[in-house]
Amino acid sequence: MANQQSLSAYDLVVRMFDVSKQLDYKGVFTYEASAGDRRTVKVSHVVKEGVIYEQVTYMDGPQKEFVKVSAVNRCKREDFQRPEARDHYRFDIIGETRIAGRSAYKVRVWPKDNSRYGYLYAIDQQTGLMLKSSLVDPAVGYLEHFKYVDIDINPQIDMAMFKDVVPEDCAISDFSAGNWSVDWVPEGFVPVSQEVSEQGRTSIVYTDGVTVFSVFIDPSEIPSEYPMISAHLGSTQLIIVNQSVDQRHYKVTVSGQFPQGTAARIARSISPLVVQVNEE
Repeated sequence: MANQQSLSAYDLVVRMFDVSKQLDYKGVFTYEASAGDRRTVKVSHVVKEGVIYEQVTYMDGPQKEFVKVSAVNRCKREDFQRPEARDHYRFDIIGETRIAGRSAYKVRVWPKDNSRYGYLYAIDQQTGLMLKSSLVDPAVGYLEHFKYVDIDINPQIDMAMFKDVVPEDCAISDFSAGNWSVDWVPEGFVPVSQEVSEQGRTSIVYTDGVTVFSVFIDPSEIPSEYPMISAHLGSTQLIIVNQSVDQRHYKVTVSGQFPQGTAARIARSISPLVVQVNEE
């Protein structure tokens, strides 16, 4: 493990994202949205031979548990390179704290424009793992809080819980596949992955090096005359636009943690690719 004290705020954040795909841990965390929704969740997280195994159990409210198994680089572009997030965020170490009994650096990641949100992280000094995260809309205030209250690094985890779960596979490997174009995204966002399911859903994931958003395009029975739908799940914005192409209807959904105006502009920019036919 690299000496965390020698790393800049930006390096700590980059390391934080990588560590979550390398480290085994289990713990209990709390999640709280600005609307007052608060949950306590138990997680077991294992990485073996490029595959992430995760069990998540909700500790309060209705009983809910799920197991997920997926490749670390599932559907990722072979030519993907991490975007230079410092062009669009300011990174600062603003102090130290203790979370779940562990020493952590407090890191602020603040947007340079109004198309994205800011983050306050507490990053474990020993492992680089994120122990706490707060999502902030600079114009409004805090939107959500995530914090571990107990965590065990490199524990013994019974893999039997994952024996009947098949790793999620990528439906396609050619990133150029698909018949849709996303004509506008905030500066700095690049596509990470794309897949087309057997049911005809096209899914595209974008990142700016800090946050991600997804585009889903599904066959639909609803014609394009229906108005755009805007909603949110916690701090995640959902924009749904209906489109019709050659008498076929599609539902276009943009989902991500950024301002509603950003999500709406992305959704309106999505259009089918026009195939040019050369006539002899």
